[in-house]
Parts: sequence; C-alpha cells; structure tokens
Amino acid sequence: MSFRTSELFSNPGQDWLSACKWLTQQGEPYCIATVLADVGSVPRSAGSKMVISATHQYATLGGGNLEFEVIKKAREGLTSSSQSVLVERFSLAADLGQCCGGAVQVLFEFMQTNLPRVVIFGAGHVCQSLSSILKELPCHLTVVDNRSEWLKPLKDAGINTLLHQEPEVVLDTISEESHLVIMTQDHALDYRITFKALEKACYPFIGLIGSAGKKKRFEFRLGEELSHPELLNQLTCPIGHPDILGKLPMQVAVSVSAQLMSYFQQHEAKPDNRDAKWNSANQLRKSLREGAE
Repeated sequence: MSFRTSELFSNPGQDWLSACKWLTQQGEPYCIATVLADVGSVPRSAGSKMVISATHQYATLGGGNLEFEVIKKAREGLTSSSQSVLVERFSLAADLGQCCGGAVQVLFEFMQTNLPRVVIFGAGHVCQSLSSILKELPCHLTVVDNRSEWLKPLKDAGINTLLHQEPEVVLDTISEESHLVIMTQDHALDYRITFKALEKACYPFIGLIGSAGKKKRFEFRLGEELSHPELLNQLTCPIGHPDILGKLPMQVAVSVSAQLMSYFQQHEAKPDNRDAKWNSANQLRKSLREGAE
C-alpha cells in the first residue's frame, strides 16, 4: 500500500530512470517493461522502456492495446509477488487488434516485490537514526507518527511517512507481512499499538522499545486484557541485538537494525530459478528472431 502522493505520480511522461529512483526511495514495488526485440511495424522499437507500479506508470511503449496489456501483465506480476523476470511476445495484429501488424517481445523485470516491510511507529530520536540505516538496506520502510514536525525530516530524506492522529488505526491498512517497531513518545500510545498488533496475530515481528520495568508492566496488563494470553508470545521486548549495547539513539538504531537484518535472513524466501527463466527468455527471443526471417 502507498501512503503518500508525489508530483512524480501526476506526470506519466516522467522518464523511466527517474521513476525507478523515486519508487526505490519510497519502497514501492515496480516493474520495468523493456522491448527486447521487434518485427515489422511497431509503436516503439527495441530498447524502449516504461515503468509500472501498482497505481501508476511512467514513460510509454507507444500506447494502445499493447501498452494496456503490458500494464495488465506487469500488475499481475506485482500482485503475485512471485515473479522476478518474465518475457512475453505480443503480436499486434493477431493478439491485440492493432493495425501496425508487427510483433514485439517484452521483458518484465519485477523490482522490490519480495523485500521485507518495516513499519516504525514513532518518529523520535531513535527512529531518526534507525531510519537513516534502514533506508539504505533492502527493505520497505514506512514511519508513522501523529507529529508532522518529526515526520518532515524523514520525508525530506525520501522515506515513506504517514501522519495520523491515531497511529494504531494504521494497523488496519498496512500489509500483514509488515515487521512492526513500536517506539512512540507516549507509553499509552505504545500500549494501544502493541495491544492491537498482538490481537491481529498476523505480523511476523512485533518489537517494542522499553526497559525491563516497562516490559513487566506491559506484559502484566496485556496478559489480563488480550483475548488469549498466548498472543503475548508474539511480542519482542526489549528490542535490539543482544551483542550490541549502548543507549545513544544511533547505538540503539544499530542494535535494532542488526536484529531486524538477522531476522530477515532467517526467514527469507527461497531464491527463484532465475536460470530457467532466463533460458526461457532466450528461447522466446530466438523464436521471435526466426519468425522474422
């Protein structure tokens, strides 16, 4: 899900490279569609590119039914989150009803579709340091807070931010695959977010910043108020890698980053069979070339 708007999104003519850079900074999955080869009369020649996200597209492959089908295929791949590379052949006359009469082979490269998602609740000092680290690592990052002045420097740095007066409500909209880091300025707000996250029982990681005393108070109250006491087993508190100590914001940030990266590596998906997909792509390209002869 996307949490922000941008002038880039209102400019479908934006060049594809700038679009890739922006979408990467925002942690938005996208697909690069490239014309690998062309035969006969076609709207755009080999090498032409466009970029497609879940809700927008940038640059063009010539419009018409070809572009419509390319966008459709790209978004199907983004939705499935199982593709990394795909090659499709489109006959403009036979398949798409376009009068050009040629054919193109299009490479679909799906970017950022399987990266872990991190949602930080609370944009305070530790979050500012933690975000500066996580935005350079392979993950999607969103920061949620009810204070615009704390979100502004993060947004200016290209980090995805969400301003909401009741941050716990955001749990109704974010992906169930999100890793939650809870560190707001208010213990009562921390509790509401933690309680709701535990009750949903769907997030792979629910981490709460806090001392041993805070942990004890939260666990006692949660144990009494949760619908099932065993839901408390999902909570990680305190957060941070046990071998990285220190209380300065950056020290805590390094510790939490190390913990998250270690967790991601333990739970990462098995790599897909890229060799088989590239062999299939090469075979399609060969058949297209032979069809032109």
